[in-house]
Amino acid sequence: MACGTGKPATGSPITVGAIVTASGGIDFSSATKSAQAYFDCVNAGGGIGGRPVKYLVEDDGLNPQKASELATKLAGNKDVLALVAGSSFVACGVAGPIYQQNNLYDVLAVGVPRDCFESRNIAPVNAGPRISAVAAARYAVEVVGAKKVAQISNRVPNTGDWTQDGVNAYLKSKGMTSAGDVLHDPGIKDAAAVLLEAMRNQPDAILLEDPAPDAAALLKAAQAQGLKDKVTFVCLTPCYDTTFPGQVGSYWEGFVSNSEFTLLDADTPDNKLWRQVMDAYADEKAPRDSFSQGGFLAAKIFVDTMSKVEGTLDRASVGKALVGIKGFRSDMLCTPWYFGDAQRHNANHDTRYVKMQGDGWVKAQDCTPTPDPDLAPILSAEKELGLTD
Repeated sequence: MACGTGKPATGSPITVGAIVTASGGIDFSSATKSAQAYFDCVNAGGGIGGRPVKYLVEDDGLNPQKASELATKLAGNKDVLALVAGSSFVACGVAGPIYQQNNLYDVLAVGVPRDCFESRNIAPVNAGPRISAVAAARYAVEVVGAKKVAQISNRVPNTGDWTQDGVNAYLKSKGMTSAGDVLHDPGIKDAAAVLLEAMRNQPDAILLEDPAPDAAALLKAAQAQGLKDKVTFVCLTPCYDTTFPGQVGSYWEGFVSNSEFTLLDADTPDNKLWRQVMDAYADEKAPRDSFSQGGFLAAKIFVDTMSKVEGTLDRASVGKALVGIKGFRSDMLCTPWYFGDAQRHNANHDTRYVKMQGDGWVKAQDCTPTPDPDLAPILSAEKELGLTD
């Protein structure tokens, strides 16, 4: 395992922060847990130029007001040089302007709401729920042959609605319309009722656009109604978790999920290092899921970039270095990642697909571009500015 080559770091710490939604009905903390594990590994191997990384992780509790307070707190801490590997459902909209005013940049592990992808100072490593949903719709329509697609998501502002808008734009491009867009409060309490609403127009495919616990609840409700042979269910990336097959059972053999990163068991350098770091430095109960991969990768991007900066590390030099990232290659991603000086950031937009087999997952389809019409300006900028070179 190679997170460094020196003795344990003992210099003055390099402080970075993150805001995560770890309570309030949703626990999305796998990214920050894996980032912390990677930083611990780096610190044990010499840190960044002999300096350890100090990681301040704050839980917003799914509360935008608290997220705003935490962003202000982190921005006001002059020791904090950047934000790394956060994963919040509500922070981006309130935090983005605060970071911009304070010259702070965020290499976000898991962007969820629209604001995470439309902020000058925030660049997510993941593809996001809209891209994942459009990818799932593409699979249902172009691979399975679905004719009537419905979708289920939560009503967190700028998340479920924005995600479903992306699918509707894709369906329109195929001469189709949605068979029903269902939005519910986070943390499904009556999965059968939500599923009944989604089935109102008799779809032949349903997209599950929720965190894994909600998706599992919906699949159990669908099993109770014997829907597997009548409806194709396709999930977004949150379902791609090593524990998910055990949660839903063998009834769902062949169930397909989108994956924003490489396969969890891929034997490639970065992905292998992620698993080794998790085994050595993370709690055994910490999820080994796609968003854990994203947290590791965001932390690695930060460390690799800062290791090349000459001179003093302060907010100005760190921000300049982060914005300057382009063509960052990792076997975890389908295409090179970049930050770039832009109002929109969505470098990860080609994704994979996996399907349940036994008590695990196997590849269903490799890297595939996502046909979201909204990506056109980003694809154009990539070519014009050479961001993926």
